[in-house]
Amino acid sequence: MNRRDFIGTAAAAAVAAPQPGRLIVDTHLEVWTLDPKFPFNHPERGASLKVAEPAPIENQVEQMKDFGLKYAVLINPRYFGWDNSYISHSLHKYPDKFVAHGLLNPRDPKAAGRLRYWVKEHGFQGMRFSPIYHPKEAWLNGKDQYPLWREAEKLKAVFNFYIAPHQMPQLADMAGRFPGVKIIVDHAGKPDLKASDPWPEFKRMFALKKFPQVWISNSEPYEMSEIKKYPYEDTWPFYKAIYEEFGGKQLVWGTGYPRPRWELPMDKELEFVDKYCSFYTDADRKLLLGENALRIWRFPKQKG
Repeated sequence: MNRRDFIGTAAAAAVAAPQPGRLIVDTHLEVWTLDPKFPFNHPERGASLKVAEPAPIENQVEQMKDFGLKYAVLINPRYFGWDNSYISHSLHKYPDKFVAHGLLNPRDPKAAGRLRYWVKEHGFQGMRFSPIYHPKEAWLNGKDQYPLWREAEKLKAVFNFYIAPHQMPQLADMAGRFPGVKIIVDHAGKPDLKASDPWPEFKRMFALKKFPQVWISNSEPYEMSEIKKYPYEDTWPFYKAIYEEFGGKQLVWGTGYPRPRWELPMDKELEFVDKYCSFYTDADRKLLLGENALRIWRFPKQKG
């Protein structure tokens, strides 16, 4: 390693090193195991889904220790389908570190009851929905979804959405009808950088900024980037536009999964926010990385 490489590596390490007193909350953490006690049953791919490596909860516990994360929000990664047992197992194995979101089949006529079951019996605080997998369907704001959202208001549940830009008006409709449901939009609203001009569709999300119960997850740049090489320069204008539209109070941050991190290891996740998203103010970076999460979820109080 030459001197220039050494200086660059040292600078990056300094950015990513845990900062005493800094609150960091990972608001999107997908964990999974290959233990047959928790069989896969992907909603679209069924039990035929094959995953090379596990990303168990223990890996995240180590990541949190190494990088100074205080809390994380566990998300069912869709591998297990509508069975949230492994997420529940992880939540209760480390009850001082996590809150949990599961998956529900939104077209199940008993979805409201299933939500109540996972919240009341397993201590979950929300659910994730993925209308992006059904781009030609419009179930998100159908009248048959109203009972589910009314139950979510009663339970003070949080809903996070993996959603395509053209589906944002459906989400805005539900946000207006059910203001008691806190909403997280995953992956920065998933702008399509393959499109010749992604901006008109992407800007549909901006209508959500009028709802104070909506937050955008300014995270996981590799999910949208077409460069596919760190630091994903093609994503920067989109993160900046979200910040300028929504402001620091309506942003959260998440990583996606613990080790193994194929796209972006944790030090680079933090460096991306601290160094390459230079448009954030220090105050708004604190909101993004942790303080906003405390306003959304009811995290456990830690000892000591």
